[in-house]
Amino acid sequence: MSAAIQSPAVTPEILAIIDQGSPKSQVQKPAVTVDAVKVQAADAPKPIEAPQQPAKKSAGKERGPETAGLVSVNFRLPATIPPALLRASSDRKIKKIQPFTQQDIVAEALTDWLKKNGHQV
Repeated sequence: MSAAIQSPAVTPEILAIIDQGSPKSQVQKPAVTVDAVKVQAADAPKPIEAPQQPAKKSAGKERGPETAGLVSVNFRLPATIPPALLRASSDRKIKKIQPFTQQDIVAEALTDWLKKNGHQV
């Protein structure tokens, strides 16, 4: 038992390895030289211009200041509302009726409710 507690014998070879630290790589990195090449402006390729697409015309009301600053809000709803909202959103998107995103539908519904109940939006 006492033999296991004693530190092992450290030989001079082990001490030499410890003193040297981490071994250095024996392989030398190749030196790479690059000659400077001058490129004149006429030789440089011209960037390809993307074709301009006409502006999309929105079919419905335009997004206004209500979407200028969006914030994340978390709350619990009855279990029947999320599937109904998803279905309404999908149906409106297929028919291309604005608003069709869940975010826009909820924002419009809450805005209408707040105004109806005398709150300023």
